[in-house]
Amino acid sequence: MIKLTKQYNLEGFSLIIPSVAVGNVAQLTVDLLISNLNLQRIGQIVTSAFIPIVGLDPYAKTSEHLCTAVDLYAGLENKILVVQIRSPFVKSLNNFYHSLLQFITANKIFKIVILTSSYAYEKTDTQINTTELRYIASPSILSNNKEIFDDSKWLQYESKSSCPSEQQISCIPGGGFATNLFNFLLNNNVPCIILFKFCSEGDNIPDALDLLNYLNQWMKLLKMNSSGSLDVKYPLSWKYLFGNAPSSEIY
Repeated sequence: MIKLTKQYNLEGFSLIIPSVAVGNVAQLTVDLLISNLNLQRIGQIVTSAFIPIVGLDPYAKTSEHLCTAVDLYAGLENKILVVQIRSPFVKSLNNFYHSLLQFITANKIFKIVILTSSYAYEKTDTQINTTELRYIASPSILSNNKEIFDDSKWLQYESKSSCPSEQQISCIPGGGFATNLFNFLLNNNVPCIILFKFCSEGDNIPDALDLLNYLNQWMKLLKMNSSGSLDVKYPLSWKYLFGNAPSSEIY
């Protein structure tokens, strides 16, 4: 169930969803989007599929708002909706998918962008020698944007093995629920696309910045600086991304 703080006109908006995957790259990318676009929390997705959490607002030090396991943010000027997921899923996601579909249909959401990541060690020999960024698009998005993707030198994902059904996309190792959600939306005629990066566990901030830049090449959400790169600020909560600094008393 998706609960909004009030009624909004969301017709024509793009919805960005991170998949909980290797390195949490998609979630870090969403953090950057929320912080740099000053997106406002407009609701939450109430579901038992994800481990429940509650905490302080990760984007504003003096905020009185709380965050939950699955929150929804919006930029009304940019016509963008962003889901942030802060815990792993532990149950079937079917109800979560159907809640999303109902919300998408009722609000006439324009397109869905799924962000995720994949194990770097799963790359083929060909993939090792090319960019680590890939996309998988539904026919409707591909037909409208193929020229843009080609001009940007984007590469469609070439998997080592295919999923059982011809109607489904190839699996992304380490990509979490991204392919399952994509197939669900595809089967319900919802325009959707997956953007992802091959990576390894560790400090995945550089991977998140790369994925953000990849998304921005297409959607033009953030402005480029004079050097041709994104000038971004890190969320407040990233100060504790790797825990607190060690006490000087241990030295």
